[in-house]
Amino acid sequence: MGAARPPARGGDPSAAQDLESLARPGVRSKKTRILRLYERRPRGGAVICFDECGPLELRPLPGLTLARVGHPRRQRATYRRTHGTEQFLGFYDVHSDCLMGTCRRRKTARDIRAAFRRLRACYPRRQRLYVVMDNLSTHRHPLLRAFYRTHRITVVPLPTYASWLNLIEAHLGAMKRATLNGSDDPTHLVRRRRISRYLTWRDRNARSTKCRLYRFRSINLERH
Repeated sequence: MGAARPPARGGDPSAAQDLESLARPGVRSKKTRILRLYERRPRGGAVICFDECGPLELRPLPGLTLARVGHPRRQRATYRRTHGTEQFLGFYDVHSDCLMGTCRRRKTARDIRAAFRRLRACYPRRQRLYVVMDNLSTHRHPLLRAFYRTHRITVVPLPTYASWLNLIEAHLGAMKRATLNGSDDPTHLVRRRRISRYLTWRDRNARSTKCRLYRFRSINLERH
């Protein structure tokens, strides 16, 4: 890549700079803290990565996928989107290599709190959870902040422009390639079931079925 061009007259000088050269207060300390959590599990704690994947639409999606020889999957040329969208809220236990999550209609503070309630119920109450996540404004909602304080959850924010530091990103990419590429689902339920089967297959192959997070989908919240 060539050198950045000078900004147009009257333009913003920062618009022509490389993102890595921009001043980002605290980026080094945040990055160091996250990498240390990835390297070693805190005593009496668990390191979890969280992120949303979506919106998930009911429409023909392009991409390579598995198909029988001589029987390629055909895609519709026209479609109508009348069922809305969904969001996948995913959690990844770093040191146990376990990926789990749930589908919600939206990603409001109440939706995220419901997912975090299920996450919190997977682990003993005395165990502190260190959750790595981005700086989406919803993640800082007063409803969620109160939940973090009362449920021994420490939020570890990512630096600005550093979503690549979130380990769950790569695993969500693999999930999307395995479950969404080349798909044309009639309902959200069909897609949810396929994502659920993939998560089961993925965690069994990673030998992480003994991880506490693996209980995520079977948790009965009425008991917690």
